[in-house]
Amino acid sequence: MIDLWNPDTFSTELQRALKAKSQLVYDYHSEERRLMDEHLNSSPYQSLKPNRFSSEYLWFQEHKLTPILTETRIRVWHYARLLDHEVNAMQRDLVPSSLEFLQKRLHELVAMELLSQKEAGKVFQESPFHSQEDIRCGRLWTVTVPLHHSNGGVSPLLGSWGGESAYFRLSDRSLGAKLKNIGLPRILEIETELSDGLNAFSASSIVLEAWARKLGASVVPAGCDLAITECLGTAKIVRVHTEGESAFGDVGKTYPEGISGNVT
Repeated sequence: MIDLWNPDTFSTELQRALKAKSQLVYDYHSEERRLMDEHLNSSPYQSLKPNRFSSEYLWFQEHKLTPILTETRIRVWHYARLLDHEVNAMQRDLVPSSLEFLQKRLHELVAMELLSQKEAGKVFQESPFHSQEDIRCGRLWTVTVPLHHSNGGVSPLLGSWGGESAYFRLSDRSLGAKLKNIGLPRILEIETELSDGLNAFSASSIVLEAWARKLGASVVPAGCDLAITECLGTAKIVRVHTEGESAFGDVGKTYPEGISGNVT
């Protein structure tokens, strides 16, 4: 298992491929920075010019790095507000998001007397799944670079049970407040394959940014959202961080090892 943002964790095969093209990787990112500075500081305004190293760089990314990454297992991060039994269930079996799974989870809340039947029905009826099933269903969303729990991109997911599928379009404020008191904020470390070629290509961009930074280029691995779909059956939770534990506040700052030097 590797961290896409940390070259120290890269496999021998991945490092060998990157070392063979280190000059290209450095030149591409240095040129990107120069062109962007020139673009932003131009007067009169000038359009962003193309990077003369793009063609060779993208060929290397697509035809050399991506195939390696399709055979690589990586660590990703999932942010959610969960009850203890939901964490235990995920540790046994990772289930993709769906309208049916949301309904099952809501039924459990009713059985535990955390929501009334009427409240559960309202959450279900107003879920964005009804109109966005094609972009939400069958996925487990993660991020490739660990984020601190206060980051605006993940704090709402930690703050309300059910995530966007439950709170995003909920019109009842009192019910929304109730969802914020169910469960605890959790950060899940997940190990997954990258046999999905699209995910592998996205991952290769982070690998290249991390390598360029190692070489001295002025770039920080930005990371990306990654939806586990085809590989969900072989993905597994390797660690759970719960609010109140010391490590929970360290994620994205000093944890995991190497984060402060490679990303922050």
